[in-house]
Order: sequence, then C-alpha cells, then structure tokens
Amino acid sequence: MIVFTLVNERTDEVWVGTTREGVSPEARFKQFQEALALGIDHPFYEELKTFGPDAFSVNMFAAAEDPAELKMYLEEALETYGGKSLAGIKTVRPGTTNASLTPKPKSRSASTAARKSATQGKSRAGTKPVKEKLSSGRTGSAAKERRIKEAIEAEKAAIAAAKAKQAAEEAAEMRAIMARLDARGSTLRKR
Repeated sequence: MIVFTLVNERTDEVWVGTTREGVSPEARFKQFQEALALGIDHPFYEELKTFGPDAFSVNMFAAAEDPAELKMYLEEALETYGGKSLAGIKTVRPGTTNASLTPKPKSRSASTAARKSATQGKSRAGTKPVKEKLSSGRTGSAAKERRIKEAIEAEKAAIAAAKAKQAAEEAAEMRAIMARLDARGSTLRKR
C-alpha cells in the first residue's frame, strides 16, 4: 500500500491519495484520468479538467505495511503538504456494480437463454448464494510482494537521485551567480 501525492504545478495544490498492492501511483492517476470522462462531480476532477493531466506531478510519499500505517502516512502527508484527500473519490459512475463493469457474453438465442435460466432456477432453489471473496490487499505470494517492495525502493532511489541532482545543479548555479556578483563588486571598488 502506497501513499502518494499529485501536485498541480500551476497552482501548487497538493492532493494526497493511496493505492493498493500492485498498483503504482502513476497507474492510480491514470484511473483518475480515465474516470474524468464519466462526469463525476468532485473538485479534483474539476481541477484535472481545467489544467489537464500534464499539470500534475505524481510523487510517492511512503509505503505502508498495514492499513493502520497507511492511515498514519496519509494523515502525515495531508498535514505536511496542507493537502486535500483523494480518499473516497470514485473512478466509476455512482451506482455502477461490478457485474456491469465485466464484459457481457455474446448474445444467445432467446430460447437458449430461457432454457438456461429455467434450469438454473430449478437447481439453485435449495442452495445459498455464493458470497464473493473480497481481496485482503495481500498478494498471497512472498516473491510478488518482494518484487513490489523492490520496485518501490528503486522508485524511491530514483526520486532521491533526481532530487540530489537538482540540488547539485542549483548549488552550481548559485556559485556561478555569487562569482559574477563578486567579480562585479571588485570592479566597482577599482573605479
């Protein structure tokens, strides 16, 4: 589970969200972009529509091991950046069920469909409906979880390297500016 930030580079607004195991912050942002076409009413979608996806930068804040830690990191990110929460924002139209999101089977003839429903009605009369098992957020594979954690660590290292490079470039630029000012100051004293 990952806590991430979406920073609107034009307004400096920070949106803080979370992802499940195996879903990168970039993939989650892509889900928000795809859901924009659904016309869901939310301030984030209005901002995304106004400024476009290119105005946002996706940054990872922290990786959590359990839901309690995820909540703690989410609150910390919201407090640190004075951000707005993406928690609870829908990426499907309200009222949409999982059944409506799955692809429909090819149409059959009306008589075949009627026979099938009649047969199902008789055989299921005495049985309980099967409850769908919900994901617990764990992958069930230690190797897969290890790969995910390694990918997260690699992404953190890449982000840290980019920040270090940017800091070095800014320091070099500042040294150049200071050298020019020193040179200019020494010529003024000679006059």
